[in-house]
Amino acid sequence: MMAVSPSDVKAQGQKSKSKFQKEKNEDDKIVRWDFGINFGATFANGYTANFYNGSQGNLNTISYIMTNKYWYQEIKLLLQASDTVILREMPTNMHYNTALSGGLYFRYNFTPRWSLFFEANYARLKTDGIFTVQVDPASYLTTPDIRLFGVHGTEQRVNFDIGGHCKFPVYRKKMNLFLDAGLNVNYVRVLKNFINFNEKEYSIINIYGNQYYVPNTNLQEYQNIEGGLGYGLYAGGGTGFTFTPQLGLELGGYVDYISVDLEGYKQFKPSAGIYIRFLLSNIINGDD
Repeated sequence: MMAVSPSDVKAQGQKSKSKFQKEKNEDDKIVRWDFGINFGATFANGYTANFYNGSQGNLNTISYIMTNKYWYQEIKLLLQASDTVILREMPTNMHYNTALSGGLYFRYNFTPRWSLFFEANYARLKTDGIFTVQVDPASYLTTPDIRLFGVHGTEQRVNFDIGGHCKFPVYRKKMNLFLDAGLNVNYVRVLKNFINFNEKEYSIINIYGNQYYVPNTNLQEYQNIEGGLGYGLYAGGGTGFTFTPQLGLELGGYVDYISVDLEGYKQFKPSAGIYIRFLLSNIINGDD
């Protein structure tokens, strides 16, 4: 049996201690910057979708079209009405279709657990509703000729979120749970708001100002910008995975409690979303 000298034992101990210290230093390294690309789905609150329903009192109304004698005559011909077309009911419970979203994400890590994040996400939201008109109402007892037509809206919305990010390790450095909380600033821009009679579309956004629409005349059109900046609160969370020191993935969801700048519909309401985020690390200044 080969004897082990005290010097060999000491050398092995120093080697083990050095290896332990090296591993500890690796664990203590902080990746300062993370960059991400978000893909997800947005479930916007239907409260602001009623901005597009064409009701009296809204910025854009169906009566804007129906009270213009030239458009009204076109509509009568489209509906083959011999007398009158009367606007009856507008939708009162419109909602947005689920929309795809995408954006960019930046995070600065103060410690392995605490970080500051900023992200910007874009979504195009659409909403559709049904309004009714009565064609050629009769004075005698008969079944009224009630017809259904569509009213539609499209907007683009950008959400800017800034806040704190906290990680909770689950499995070594490979998996974690996280929570986010912060502030939201959003920008909304109305792209379309229109009705359709059969295949004919009529925009209910007034682009002529105080001018009365007359066909085949040189009316000046104005750029009518509807929408603006809103604000609110942001909260979310999810699960993170680290595949390599440079590549990670996060699956999460969030809730916004925000006011959106659509005239007449500026109350604070909750919206939600889910996302998958691809993360790149060590791309700015490496790590500490």
